[in-house]
Amino acid sequence: MTSTSLVVSEPRDVDQRLAELGLDATVLNTAALQGFAGWASCTKNHPPTYPGTVAWAEATRALREGLFTRGWMRRNESNLPLVVNGGGTIAIAIASGDAETGNKDGFPCTRSTRGVKTAEAVRVNRQQESFDFMDPIPVIESINTTGVSTWLFLIYRDLATRTLRSELSRPISMNDEGRVNEWAERLILNPAPFADDPEVLADNNANQSPEVIVDIQKLG
Repeated sequence: MTSTSLVVSEPRDVDQRLAELGLDATVLNTAALQGFAGWASCTKNHPPTYPGTVAWAEATRALREGLFTRGWMRRNESNLPLVVNGGGTIAIAIASGDAETGNKDGFPCTRSTRGVKTAEAVRVNRQQESFDFMDPIPVIESINTTGVSTWLFLIYRDLATRTLRSELSRPISMNDEGRVNEWAERLILNPAPFADDPEVLADNNANQSPEVIVDIQKLG
């Protein structure tokens, strides 16, 4: 696989770029650790899909709460929960990344298949990147603007090194399996260590951030 991503990995450069986005590494790392705390609180007696769901939910909550004081707002695009800056130009969603997450030389993908709302946001990002307005794309109204840039905060739990690896990256492509697999820009955060010894199994593929797809039809 080849990639044209702009990869920013030097801590000083990452901090500068995050500041340009109205963010910092602390608020992102806090969200990642809060998600991990929720995941690590689970046991093998919980339903197998629950640890990933609670990790995703707690990380989303923590990121929103960490950014509310800076004027960011929560927004739910159906089943894609976002936190959006006050100007409505940047939106962030939480997602589980694969083992390449946080590797500046890697080619990370989302671990789980993403839903239609992520696909729509990816299309808008790609349109912004290429400025190809000759190929109009059907997107939801709230995302259908060249002024909105959607980012994914990818988080990967590495139990071998007892660290959380993460990156804030802007997606521009999805593969045939529905996983995001290409990025216009990747901001690599320093790994965050953890000391917990979770009982829940780490290699359970169900432990991923969900994007529930619900087909709702109006009756009558």
